[in-house]
Amino acid sequence: MKGLAWLMQLLTGLALTILVAYHFLITHIFGSLQLEDVVARFHELREFYTILLIVVAFHAFNGLSVIVEELGWRKFTRIFYAIMVGVVAYGLFLLMSV
Repeated sequence: MKGLAWLMQLLTGLALTILVAYHFLITHIFGSLQLEDVVARFHELREFYTILLIVVAFHAFNGLSVIVEELGWRKFTRIFYAIMVGVVAYGLFLLMSV
């Protein structure tokens, strides 16, 4: 794994630990699972879920591209980043349309 890819994987992994813990706390510990409360919480935390989406997508596709690169298929690593951009764009479209 290259230096920058490794560092970004480490940083996004740490960020995911914090973001998922926060999501778990606000959703399952302190929050209600009633539909009205879930919708209100989603609208209040739209920026949080946008950041979570971007960090999850980058962490996942960076990990996949590193695996593909280590297998010797270097020409496919750019494809993973292009797919990541498409997934994030679609996720952002869905987040903003709710």
